[in-house]
Amino acid sequence: MTLGLSIKEVYKTWNPNSTNPVSALHNINLDVSLGEFVVLLGPSGCGKSSLLYILAGLEQTSAGIAEFDGLPISKPSPERGLIFQEASLYPWLTVKDNITFGLKIKGLSSSRREIAAERLLKLVGLMGAGDHRPNQLSGGMRQRAALARALAMEPKVLLMDEPFAALDIQTRARMQTHLLDIWQASQASIILVTHSIDEALALADRVVIFTSRPGRIKDEIIVKEPRTRDLRSPKMIKLARRCEELLAEEVDKAFKEQEIT
Repeated sequence: MTLGLSIKEVYKTWNPNSTNPVSALHNINLDVSLGEFVVLLGPSGCGKSSLLYILAGLEQTSAGIAEFDGLPISKPSPERGLIFQEASLYPWLTVKDNITFGLKIKGLSSSRREIAAERLLKLVGLMGAGDHRPNQLSGGMRQRAALARALAMEPKVLLMDEPFAALDIQTRARMQTHLLDIWQASQASIILVTHSIDEALALADRVVIFTSRPGRIKDEIIVKEPRTRDLRSPKMIKLARRCEELLAEEVDKAFKEQEIT
């Protein structure tokens, strides 16, 4: 049995029975080991988010199989937490109650939820904000709260769909540092979707480059540099140029396809 995520010959077509089906993924093969940090990088509309939704159990493959710890993924599971670009917190709940919402549904006592909330608030750097409502938080704080909510269920995998895209540059850099600290503390695997080469190289053990739609895996780049990484170092600049070269053709193809449609 293979531990971790295993994606074998996966295809995804949206609206397959319509007059205008959309092929999103084409023959995706990818394994993600336990504790590995993998970043998916590619042009808009190339199927990266579609793959995350399949791995989260929110969508089914059109062909092929996605497995977790040797078992087919057929529905959502607390073992696989999904974090969107927008934090999607419940506005009527406090931060603490948002974080422990899943634990309450699970049936944990209020005392155990309180202990979990304090631990997670400390982990994501939100001590003192537990009684705030989401509208009292900055964008970065809301994303940290959403991350804590996902971590409350003790997932083995975090699936992150451009979680920092809406943040300013300074907040985004701080969130990347927070995420690395949390990843190392939780020992979960992470699959993160981004359009940013710098973000990919700052975070990933492995960067998976997607083609334009339908998304195929074009190449993989292993990043061996220790963290925290200096993106201005000669080695990292060389990796960034390699990513740019791989993406340039695909971005051009995506633009041409949009012009045609």
